[in-house]
Order: sequence, then structure tokens, then C-alpha cells
Amino acid sequence: MATKETSLRQCIDELSAKNTDYKFPEQAINQAESLKSLSSDLYTDNIRFIYEVIQNADDAQAKYITLTILEDKYFIIAHDGKAFDEKDLHGICGVNHGTKKKDLDKTGYKGLGFKAVFGKSNKVIIYSNGESFRFDSSYQIKWDKQWGANDQQTWKKENDREFIYPWQINPVWTNDNEIPSFIRNFLNQKKNQIHVAYAILLNNVGEINSALNQLIQQPYMFLFLRNICRMTFLTQSIDTISIDRNLSHGLKNVNINKEINSQWIIKRFELDIPDDMLKKLSKDTKAPEKLRFIKKAEMFFAAKYKPLIHNANGEVISGGIEKLREQDSVLFSYLPTKIFEYKFPVLINANFLTNVNREQIHTDSVWNQWLFDKISGEIFQWIKELVKNNKFHFQAYRLIPSKLNPENNILTKRFNDSFARCINHCNFIRNRKNQLLRVRRKNYLLTIIS
Repeated sequence: MATKETSLRQCIDELSAKNTDYKFPEQAINQAESLKSLSSDLYTDNIRFIYEVIQNADDAQAKYITLTILEDKYFIIAHDGKAFDEKDLHGICGVNHGTKKKDLDKTGYKGLGFKAVFGKSNKVIIYSNGESFRFDSSYQIKWDKQWGANDQQTWKKENDREFIYPWQINPVWTNDNEIPSFIRNFLNQKKNQIHVAYAILLNNVGEINSALNQLIQQPYMFLFLRNICRMTFLTQSIDTISIDRNLSHGLKNVNINKEINSQWIIKRFELDIPDDMLKKLSKDTKAPEKLRFIKKAEMFFAAKYKPLIHNANGEVISGGIEKLREQDSVLFSYLPTKIFEYKFPVLINANFLTNVNREQIHTDSVWNQWLFDKISGEIFQWIKELVKNNKFHFQAYRLIPSKLNPENNILTKRFNDSFARCINHCNFIRNRKNQLLRVRRKNYLLTIIS
């Protein structure tokens, strides 16, 4: 439970006073209309909306998260991560004022993501370490008579205009008796397991239910979360997705209800950022502040793997490293984008600069172009490493990428130019003497791929 020293009450009241203090009612209306448009446009896809709330939990360093729908009304996301502090409150009650802009260990950086919730709901209750507050479109703020009318109804008649205010940035302190009893019961049952919970009163329950069920069918989409290792979906059935990390050879198991759903070999690369790139980043208006002064970046590859199956003679007949199906080859920026066009043989995760709803990446970003330039070289270095390992050996050649086609944007061109250099200069071909050689003949490369 929060103590007087850690209570958020004073901060909530102060923010509420500031964020409802307008000289003219038209200012409140204009701000409210802007927030309404922003919230509606951020995430039209219900799965993206759920990704956003999961990412918020991951950025709060949560390990365990529970998602459920209560009473066919409220979408609940509860986790054991960091509770709210005053900085978090200021971030969630502002626009482009998030707490993640300079934090390299957090995925978010735009300060807008949580506003997506208000495109799906007109009331959100937030529980944090024993205290609660809410954002509520039905909450009536105190009318300021300096606005030129004695009350809201009079102003409405005189101006022939509906008065709305930006409730999406107005936190309202909420006592326990103002929270529906079924939500209180849920929180009490989980109080030893959770620090933070969001209770989102849904405008359309069916859409979110359907999205949750889709996510359960694609658990590998959570492979690159930084912190979360277990998600429990309390829907029509109880489904728990867990990710086993730190297994031998970089293997990760993605499990559903303790049964392995898929296995992946994960490789992390640390990339040195050259000075000329840092200079370009400083001039790139799309680059977030957190990228402007870093010296290193990380990139992850994930190759699908199936346990080996042997025949009676001990020969391998199936399993091992698998090239991704084209329809599964999606780019990640810690959570999946909607980009399937590049057809890489592995999942690729990096801190790509995305658009606001995180569905696409900016092709004109010098940062994204630099990352695409690095992909092929790192893939060949990984193949070189895997082919020396007798567990994987020649299976590693299944990960050799192809040139991207057609060359429809600068990212494709940057990858293809790098690919042409790397395939001829990297010694990733293992001969019978266990020596690593460069490709000398194109037909030999075609032979080992096939």
C-alpha cells in the first residue's frame, strides 16, 4: 500500500487543476478535439492497441502480466512491474511528454502511445501500488464563471456549441468505493502478484475479445519483449504464454500452457555506431532524442528451430534450423510491425524508427537505412558462427538471405548493396577440413543452399 510519503494524491490533484485551467472555453474544446482525433487515429487495429498496453508493461520492467475481460465490459491489464511515480503521472497526462524519450532500455519514445487507449474507451481506471485514479469522459469539471456564462448549459445555449474538455489528460483521484466491485475483487485476489493494473471500459468488447484470441494463436510475436516472460490470458479458457530464456545455444522456447509451441535460436549483435552516422542522426528530425548520443546499437535475429528427428540408423530425417515461410517474415521493433515485404529468412528485431502507430518504419530515415545496411553482414557472421557448431553445421546455410526484389525503396537498395559485398567477402563456407572459405563459384553457393 502507498504511504503518505509515496502517495500520488497531491500530484494527481495538481495535474487535474492545471489540465482543466483554461482562460476561454474554446481553448478546452480545441484541445479536446485534437486529443479525440489523435486517440481515434493512432490504432485502428485492435491487435496494435493490445500491443501498446503490453509494451507499456514491458517498459515498466514487468515479468508477469495478466490480461482479461471482466463482466463483458472492462479490459484488464495487470502486471508486477514498476508502480507509477510522479514522472510517470506527468508523462501519461501530457502529450509528447513521455518518460521514455531518453531511456534506451525502453521501447517507447514518442510520448503518445497511451493515448491510443482513448480511441477504444471513454473511461480508464489505473491502479498503482494501492492507489487509483481515472480518466473519465463523464466526469464534470467545475465550471469557471469567468468563461462568460454562469454555467455550462447557459454557455451551450448562448454559443450553440457543445462543450467538451480534454478529459484524456485530466487525472481524477478515485476512491475504492468508486471502483466497480468486480474490479476491486480482482485486484484483491491478485494484490500479492501485481503492482499496476489498467481497467479499460471498452466501447466494443467483441473486437478486443477477438484480438486477444488471435494473439494467443501467434505467441512468437512476443519473442523480443525486453522483460516480460509470462503472459496469462484469462478469456474463455486460461492460456499462459511463457518464454524460456537463456537456454543452451541461444535457444528460446515459446510455450503455451507449459507445452512448447515453437523454438527459436536467438542471436544478439552489438553494433558500433560510426561518428558520421551520429552526425546524420543529429540532423534527422525523425530521430528520437535517445538515439542522438548513443555509441552502440543492438540487433537481434531469430531463426526457427525444430528438434532433430532421427531414423533407425541414427540419420537425421527432419528438424533443425528452418528458413522462415515468407508469410511469417515480419520486421520487429521489439513488438511486430506490419512489414512483411522483405522476406528475410529470419526474424529481425532492431530499434527501427517507426510511424506513430508502430505499424511501418520510415524508409527515408538515415538510421533505418544504416540498420538495413548492417543486416546482411551480421547474418553472414552468424552463419559463419553456426556452421562451425556441429549441432547446426550445414543447416546454417538455410539462413542465407536472397537479394530483395524489387528495389522499391532506399532500404531495399541499402540491403542489396551490402549483400553483394558481404556474400563475396565473408568466409562462411566450411570445407571437409573444417576450414572456412569464401564463395568462389556462384554455382557452388547454389548447391549448398539447395
